[in-house]
Amino acid sequence: MARDSLRIAGLRELQRNLERIEKTSTRKAVLRRSLKKAAQPMADLAEQYAPVLSGDLSEGIRIGTQVVNEAGRAAYARTMREGGDKAGAVSAMRDARRAAKASGQASDVQLYLGPSKDSFYGKFQEFGTVHHAPDPFLRPAFDREAQPTVERLKPILWEEIEKSVARVAARKTGG
Repeated sequence: MARDSLRIAGLRELQRNLERIEKTSTRKAVLRRSLKKAAQPMADLAEQYAPVLSGDLSEGIRIGTQVVNEAGRAAYARTMREGGDKAGAVSAMRDARRAAKASGQASDVQLYLGPSKDSFYGKFQEFGTVHHAPDPFLRPAFDREAQPTVERLKPILWEEIEKSVARVAARKTGG
Protein backbone atom coordinates (compact mmCIF):
# COMPACT_ATOMS: atom_id res chain seq x y z
CA MET A 1 0.00 0.00 0.00
CA ALA A 2 1.10 3.56 -0.45
CA ARG A 3 2.80 5.13 2.48
CA ASP A 4 1.58 8.48 3.61
CA SER A 5 2.97 9.87 6.76
CA LEU A 6 2.51 12.76 9.09
CA ARG A 7 5.38 14.07 11.11
CA ILE A 8 4.39 15.67 14.37
CA ALA A 9 6.74 18.41 15.46
CA GLY A 10 6.72 21.01 18.19
CA LEU A 11 5.87 18.68 21.03
CA ARG A 12 8.88 19.49 23.20
CA GLU A 13 6.90 19.70 26.43
CA LEU A 14 5.28 16.33 25.76
CA GLN A 15 8.71 14.91 24.92
CA ARG A 16 10.14 16.15 28.22
CA ASN A 17 7.24 14.61 30.12
CA LEU A 18 7.61 11.38 28.18
CA GLU A 19 11.23 11.26 29.34
CA ARG A 20 9.98 11.28 32.94
CA ILE A 21 9.07 7.65 32.27
CA GLU A 22 12.26 5.78 33.08
CA LYS A 23 11.73 2.55 31.14
CA THR A 24 12.06 2.76 27.38
CA SER A 25 9.58 -0.08 26.92
CA THR A 26 6.97 1.84 28.93
CA ARG A 27 7.57 4.96 26.82
CA LYS A 28 7.03 2.96 23.66
CA ALA A 29 3.88 1.38 25.10
CA VAL A 30 2.53 4.85 25.92
CA LEU A 31 3.21 5.97 22.35
CA ARG A 32 1.59 2.85 20.89
CA ARG A 33 -1.57 3.19 23.00
CA SER A 34 -1.86 6.89 22.23
CA LEU A 35 -1.42 6.43 18.49
CA LYS A 36 -4.01 3.66 18.37
CA LYS A 37 -6.56 5.69 20.33
CA ALA A 38 -6.02 8.79 18.21
CA ALA A 39 -6.27 6.86 14.92
CA GLN A 40 -9.41 4.87 15.79
CA PRO A 41 -11.82 7.45 14.28
CA MET A 42 -9.81 7.30 11.03
CA ALA A 43 -10.16 3.51 11.00
CA ASP A 44 -13.89 3.82 11.68
CA LEU A 45 -14.24 6.22 8.76
CA ALA A 46 -12.28 3.88 6.47
CA GLU A 47 -14.66 1.08 7.49
CA GLN A 48 -17.61 3.27 6.51
CA TYR A 49 -16.02 4.12 3.15
CA ALA A 50 -15.03 0.52 2.35
CA PRO A 51 -17.19 -1.03 -0.35
CA VAL A 52 -19.45 -3.75 1.01
CA LEU A 53 -19.86 -6.99 -0.86
CA SER A 54 -19.36 -9.54 1.88
CA GLY A 55 -18.40 -7.07 4.63
CA ASP A 56 -15.02 -8.73 5.10
CA LEU A 57 -13.07 -5.71 3.88
CA SER A 58 -14.60 -3.25 6.33
CA GLU A 59 -14.20 -5.76 9.16
CA GLY A 60 -10.58 -6.38 8.13
CA ILE A 61 -9.30 -2.83 8.63
CA ARG A 62 -6.68 -2.84 11.37
CA ILE A 63 -4.57 -0.40 13.31
CA GLY A 64 -1.09 -1.58 14.17
CA THR A 65 2.05 -0.03 15.55
CA GLN A 66 5.67 -0.87 15.04
CA VAL A 67 8.80 0.36 16.78
CA VAL A 68 11.41 1.25 14.19
CA ASN A 69 15.10 1.50 14.96
CA GLU A 70 17.11 2.26 11.85
CA ALA A 71 20.47 1.38 13.45
CA GLY A 72 19.89 -2.35 13.09
CA ARG A 73 18.64 -2.11 9.53
CA ALA A 74 21.66 -0.02 8.51
CA ALA A 75 24.11 -2.48 10.10
CA TYR A 76 22.41 -5.40 8.35
CA ALA A 77 22.57 -3.66 4.97
CA ARG A 78 26.20 -2.62 5.47
CA THR A 79 27.25 -6.20 6.30
CA MET A 80 25.44 -7.59 3.26
CA ARG A 81 26.96 -4.92 0.96
CA GLU A 82 30.42 -5.80 2.24
CA GLY A 83 29.88 -9.40 1.17
CA GLY A 84 28.94 -10.88 4.55
CA ASP A 85 26.57 -13.78 4.94
CA LYS A 86 23.06 -13.56 6.34
CA ALA A 87 24.04 -14.90 9.78
CA GLY A 88 26.76 -12.27 10.10
CA ALA A 89 24.35 -9.54 8.99
CA VAL A 90 21.75 -10.62 11.56
CA SER A 91 24.44 -10.63 14.24
CA ALA A 92 25.54 -7.11 13.22
CA MET A 93 21.91 -5.98 13.28
CA ARG A 94 21.39 -7.31 16.81
CA ASP A 95 24.63 -5.76 18.03
CA ALA A 96 23.67 -2.38 16.55
CA ARG A 97 20.22 -2.52 18.15
CA ARG A 98 21.70 -3.42 21.53
CA ALA A 99 24.23 -0.59 21.25
CA ALA A 100 21.47 1.87 20.29
CA LYS A 101 19.36 0.70 23.22
CA ALA A 102 22.28 1.01 25.65
CA SER A 103 23.07 4.54 24.45
CA GLY A 104 19.43 5.59 24.80
CA GLN A 105 19.10 6.32 21.08
CA ALA A 106 15.49 7.12 20.26
CA SER A 107 13.34 4.79 18.22
CA ASP A 108 10.34 5.83 16.19
CA VAL A 109 6.91 4.33 16.65
CA GLN A 110 5.03 3.98 13.38
CA LEU A 111 1.32 3.50 12.91
CA TYR A 112 -0.21 1.24 10.26
CA LEU A 113 -3.83 1.59 9.27
CA GLY A 114 -5.14 -0.61 6.51
CA PRO A 115 -6.46 -4.00 5.55
CA SER A 116 -5.32 -7.04 7.51
CA LYS A 117 -3.46 -9.86 5.80
CA ASP A 118 -6.76 -11.72 5.44
CA SER A 119 -8.19 -8.70 3.60
CA PHE A 120 -5.20 -8.37 1.25
CA TYR A 121 -7.51 -7.57 -1.65
CA GLY A 122 -8.13 -4.17 -0.06
CA LYS A 123 -5.12 -2.81 -1.93
CA PHE A 124 -6.71 -3.91 -5.22
CA GLN A 125 -9.89 -2.12 -4.22
CA GLU A 126 -7.97 1.00 -3.17
CA PHE A 127 -5.67 1.31 -6.19
CA GLY A 128 -7.47 -0.74 -8.85
CA THR A 129 -6.14 -3.36 -11.23
CA VAL A 130 -5.99 -3.76 -14.99
CA HIS A 131 -9.59 -4.99 -14.96
CA HIS A 132 -10.98 -3.05 -12.02
CA ALA A 133 -11.12 0.71 -11.51
CA PRO A 134 -9.92 2.01 -8.14
CA ASP A 135 -12.52 2.50 -5.45
CA PRO A 136 -10.51 4.21 -2.69
CA PHE A 137 -11.63 4.04 0.91
CA LEU A 138 -8.39 4.52 2.87
CA ARG A 139 -7.18 7.68 1.14
CA PRO A 140 -10.43 9.60 1.66
CA ALA A 141 -10.41 8.58 5.33
CA PHE A 142 -6.78 9.69 5.66
CA ASP A 143 -7.44 13.00 3.90
CA ARG A 144 -10.41 13.76 6.12
CA GLU A 145 -8.97 12.55 9.44
CA ALA A 146 -5.20 13.21 9.26
CA GLN A 147 -5.19 16.63 10.89
CA PRO A 148 -7.92 15.81 13.45
CA THR A 149 -5.91 12.70 14.38
CA VAL A 150 -2.86 14.84 15.12
CA GLU A 151 -4.99 17.19 17.21
CA ARG A 152 -6.51 14.24 19.11
CA LEU A 153 -3.09 12.74 19.71
CA LYS A 154 -1.76 15.59 21.84
CA PRO A 155 -4.28 15.35 24.74
CA ILE A 156 -4.40 11.55 24.52
CA LEU A 157 -0.62 11.34 24.72
CA TRP A 158 -0.57 13.79 27.63
CA GLU A 159 -3.16 11.70 29.51
CA GLU A 160 -1.28 8.44 28.86
CA ILE A 161 1.98 9.98 30.08
CA GLU A 162 0.35 11.23 33.27
CA LYS A 163 -1.24 7.81 33.92
CA SER A 164 2.05 6.04 33.40
CA VAL A 165 4.00 8.43 35.63
CA ALA A 166 1.34 8.04 38.33
CA ARG A 167 1.52 4.23 38.10
CA VAL A 168 5.31 4.27 38.43
CA ALA A 169 5.11 6.64 41.40
CA ALA A 170 2.48 4.45 43.08
CA ARG A 171 4.66 1.37 42.64
CA LYS A 172 7.66 3.15 44.14
CA THR A 173 5.71 4.27 47.21
CA GLY A 174 4.09 0.87 47.58
CA GLY A 175 0.58 2.16 46.99
